Amino acid sequence: MTMEFTYKEIQEILTQKHDIADASRTAFRGRIQHMQRLGFPTGVNTGKGKRVSYTWRELLLLALAFEYLEIGSTPDRTIAEIIKIEEMLLAGVSRVILAAENNDGSEQSKHFLFVELSALLTLKAEDSWHQQCKILSFGDIKQILSSEGDDAYRSPYAIIDLRQFLGGIFTSVLNVCGLNNQIIATDIKAWASRQLAVAL
Repeated sequence: MTMEFTYKEIQEILTQKHDIADASRTAFRGRIQHMQRLGFPTGVNTGKGKRVSYTWRELLLLALAFEYLEIGSTPDRTIAEIIKIEEMLLAGVSRVILAAENNDGSEQSKHFLFVELSALLTLKAEDSWHQQCKILSFGDIKQILSSEGDDAYRSPYAIIDLRQFLGGIFTSVLNVCGLNNQIIATDIKAWASRQLAVAL
């Protein structure tokens, strides 16, 4: 069984994840609705009068989009960039989900999403998109920030710790949906396994 979320649950999960003040809930909901009007994420706008359901895919894509907003991207640019690298993003997140229980704390454990803040990404050749979607280890990050640096990363960038990102989503889903912790963990791992199988 795959968990499904209502639009109201999606709103509440994201509201809790980002600790939105009660007075700002309407404005925050407007940002979600703006993305929905732009057809993001794909596959959930079924037309008027039809109930829309969301899976882990749509929840995680929306949640990642709001991470991009947190670091200063605009909604339109965020959507354009995520759509370009959607499969790479979902595969990377899936690997982090499945690796979580086996994390040995080593510097080579890859869980940092490296986001290059290039306003020109959507204009670049497809073979360069992967440069804007890298899941790096702590060792990789130390190399980038070292005095020698890394010439591959020339544009401004941000780093998102996907363990913290997923932890926040997991906690919010737990609070909003009221399901057993183990049920949610088993379901998201099953989704991640299917996602990686499709990506291969």
